[in-house]
Amino acid sequence: MKTLEESIATAMDFDKNTEIVPFLPYILQDFWDFGTPPEIVINLVQKHCKNYSNLNVLDLGCGKGAVSVKLAVTLSSKCLGIDGISEFIEISKEKAREYKVETLCRFEVGDIRKKIKELDKFDVIVLGAIGQVFGDYYATLTTLSQHLTAEGIIIINDAYIEDTSTYQHPAVLPLRKLLKQVEQAEMELIDKYTDVTDNEEYTEQFVKIENRCKELIAKYPEKSSLFENYIQIQADEYDEMKNDMICSVMVFKKCSSTVK
Repeated sequence: MKTLEESIATAMDFDKNTEIVPFLPYILQDFWDFGTPPEIVINLVQKHCKNYSNLNVLDLGCGKGAVSVKLAVTLSSKCLGIDGISEFIEISKEKAREYKVETLCRFEVGDIRKKIKELDKFDVIVLGAIGQVFGDYYATLTTLSQHLTAEGIIIINDAYIEDTSTYQHPAVLPLRKLLKQVEQAEMELIDKYTDVTDNEEYTEQFVKIENRCKELIAKYPEKSSLFENYIQIQADEYDEMKNDMICSVMVFKKCSSTVK
């Protein structure tokens, strides 16, 4: 198993170069809701769940808590957010207090691969834009479904490749292969929202990331290659998301035959 730092670096598209991890809070300081759009998650929860104020939500890799806080504000759901970066968790707690939902939101620092083993069942589990932390889709859904209520849903923000595309990526599956793994995990894809690509927003995000990395280059010139590589990786990722992948927020639930 990768270390927590390796897992974080991979989730941030920097593979196993853990040297970038301590600098992520600085690089991403201009964003609160980077990653999964909270509004899309809220809409999907409203569409597929009932009794919102009774929902228990698990937000894995919660970042700075935007999804959890906005769910709590909008639906009064109870949320537990877990992330491996302590600075992000502190901001999450601050945001919960700012939006007056600190009684509904709880945030913890931890390795979600280990923390999940200690947890009970949830009505909604969100895995937002952090890649294959638990493994492929079969491993991910098999792991998470053990902590899902009978009628609960799993919301995953990820990308896939159209079956007709010739593009290949080591960590991104063609849709047919993704669906095959979902079936093997005795789950089903019940909904997906694919209109999540905003080229103008991506450009603005990239400029902010690039500017923060340039500030770090000026401050730590001996690490310039680290930050230059991160800039290039982000540029490549934005290009791939705009041109080669389908970015999607997908909703999964247990197959009816497996619900007890």
